[in-house]
Amino acid sequence: MRMRTKLTKIILLALLLPAAWAGPVKQVFLITNRGCEAICQSFRNNLQSQGPVNVIWRDAAGDVSRVSAFVAEARTLHPDLVATWGTGVTLAVVGPYDAPDPKRHLKDTAVVYMYVGNPVESKIARSAGKSGRPYVAGTNTAVPIEAQIKLLQSFGPLARIGILYNTDEPAAVMQAAEVRQAFNAHSVRVHEVLLPMMANGSPDASRIPAALDQLARHKPDFIYHIGSTFTLKQVQAISAGATARGIPMFSPTESAFREGGVLLGLISPPAGIGQLAAHQAGQILFHGQQPGDLPSLTLTHHSVLINMRVARTLGIYPPMKLLQFAELTE
Repeated sequence: MRMRTKLTKIILLALLLPAAWAGPVKQVFLITNRGCEAICQSFRNNLQSQGPVNVIWRDAAGDVSRVSAFVAEARTLHPDLVATWGTGVTLAVVGPYDAPDPKRHLKDTAVVYMYVGNPVESKIARSAGKSGRPYVAGTNTAVPIEAQIKLLQSFGPLARIGILYNTDEPAAVMQAAEVRQAFNAHSVRVHEVLLPMMANGSPDASRIPAALDQLARHKPDFIYHIGSTFTLKQVQAISAGATARGIPMFSPTESAFREGGVLLGLISPPAGIGQLAAHQAGQILFHGQQPGDLPSLTLTHHSVLINMRVARTLGIYPPMKLLQFAELTE
């Protein structure tokens, strides 16, 4: 009798499972810029746990000019959804809200963006609450800059910060403008150095030491890491140079903190960013929601990271209250 009951349950489960997964497999065209790192992996795993999805992945490998070919491919494939990673990639796919180009940008395909630092400032979204665009949805996952300033102030009086960045990446220019405005509003002077460009239009990495010397003359309390593909590749050289000059460095980007000798970080966990984007994509793919109707989700918890090796080298010891909940690394 028990065997018959068990067999009946197995047969019922087998009959029910296909019904739960009925319908065609959803096609998702995923475009990244630095490989499928933690955010991308979290997005894929969480999305595929919601239903049958085939992910077609394309990576620009740091060259956003390659995205135009991916857009053309997406037009040919007609995926159910396009997912984009980063400000530069997203702009190349959907364009700014006030000047999209139908010849270069997608206009009638659902798009979900992730890892965009300031979607409103970059004109990807019309407001922080919703994208304001019928086919576009996304997440607000950057750590609020007010929280960043408060963390830096916990180390002592904050009078000056330094930034150095390359101007060939729009996201870096926009982040620098946001940093400048926010810190100036707190009466913190921002000293900035633009990294010189080579003849081929790329930033000149050999000029990083000179740029750091220029910043060091202003004696900043911190160097604020402006995120870009270039500065991430060079974060070891930048952070080591800052430490050698006795200047602590701060980053709101986890990859920069992990890969360089950065003293302090305040980051949004990558897994959480991917989960939020996957949730929005799932609402569109499996629940019939329209991208433009979805609210822009926001992470509410952020992580403090402290590199104790750098702290000892600089002779800077974090406040005890931070040590109680920060992640300490060596």
